[in-house]
Amino acid sequence: MEGSLDRTLMENTSKPSGQFSELIAIPAFRKFFAARVVSNFGNGMSPIALAFGVLSLPGGNAGSLSLVTTAHMVPLIAFMLIGGVVADRFGRARLVGLTDIFGSVFTGISAIAFLTHHASIPLLCFNGFMFGILNSLWYPAFSGLAPQIVPARLLQSANAILGTGANLALTLGSAIAGVLVATAGSGWGLLIDALSFLVAGVIVLSMRHLDAEPESTETRSSMVAQLKEGWVEVRTRRWFMIVVGCAAFFHLSFEGFFGVIAPVQAKAALDGARSMGYMMTGWGLGGLAGTLIAYRVRPKRQLLLAVGVMPLLTLWMFGMAIPLPISALVFFAFLGGIAIDMMWANWLTTLQTQIPEEAMSRVGAYDAFGSMVFAPVGLFVAGPLTQLVGPRTALIATGSLALVAALTPLLSREVRHLERREVYFGSET
Repeated sequence: MEGSLDRTLMENTSKPSGQFSELIAIPAFRKFFAARVVSNFGNGMSPIALAFGVLSLPGGNAGSLSLVTTAHMVPLIAFMLIGGVVADRFGRARLVGLTDIFGSVFTGISAIAFLTHHASIPLLCFNGFMFGILNSLWYPAFSGLAPQIVPARLLQSANAILGTGANLALTLGSAIAGVLVATAGSGWGLLIDALSFLVAGVIVLSMRHLDAEPESTETRSSMVAQLKEGWVEVRTRRWFMIVVGCAAFFHLSFEGFFGVIAPVQAKAALDGARSMGYMMTGWGLGGLAGTLIAYRVRPKRQLLLAVGVMPLLTLWMFGMAIPLPISALVFFAFLGGIAIDMMWANWLTTLQTQIPEEAMSRVGAYDAFGSMVFAPVGLFVAGPLTQLVGPRTALIATGSLALVAALTPLLSREVRHLERREVYFGSET
């Protein structure tokens, strides 16, 4: 690895303390921050509530959990590219707000089904499928929303502050979920998640005035043409192709671990929902630490930092295979949280400053599609694999694949040497 990594990490090109005051003074940013906090409080509850809700059903097992999680992931990936075009065409704030509101309906139906003892795998699969469609529209719109709200020079600080609030909320939601699910059942956790989506959606929808005016039908390009334009932005950046291609294999293994194998192992070898709640709390606290680091550190080669921390995530996977004591697993989850949020803040800022703003949602869609394209396979295979070889062997296999995928981008000179930009395409704000 050329040069000094220490010098790279310590280089600062701006003063984040002053940027915090500038960001808080922007009314739309305050709203966006509030929406992320509310939404992520519910997001902290939903993985635990859904996983242990499925496992508590008559006949519920790793295979059942694979079906439910795959039903959500397949449409998310299938419609992701279309979501990017829709976001750039019809407005990002409008799309984020509406998908959150509609998502609250399907989450609420699942919650009521558990509370009234009418939950079933087919119902949960259907709701997951519908929610996946909504997610496929939400993600590309969300990834391009921050540049509409804050100046380009403040994007990394904005991403870090949003991540700080989101991870505080995620941590609190996870800590409560572990106890709530273990004592009162999954329905209450999902109901709180549904309410959080509703509130967040209403907040973001109130910012729809920030969206650009839709193009007239006479001047609007076709969806296919817009996708081609987005592809041009993607294929001319080799660093993008390498990172996203490796991320596809990383998510194949990590999604199977996170969505299926970890809850099964927690139920079999640990203390069930409580143990998963403790680890998710560590994950959230790590994410908080990661965003605080990302807020302070302005590396010259931020893409190198983004991919360089990813191998830390595999420690949690290997630790659960043993399994280590819960205190060690919480610590490894904490390190994983640091890694994922440092990666996210630096990767998102790289995209937002290297890609033209008008194409950001389409490029964000290619990013999400490429990174997650194999995730449904990982989720679908995780259940049968766990039943066939046991959770310990499944954890070793998925952890090994994730480690190779995380290390491979570091072999690329383009990834190691891409330097940060403070502004994009001549813009100074």
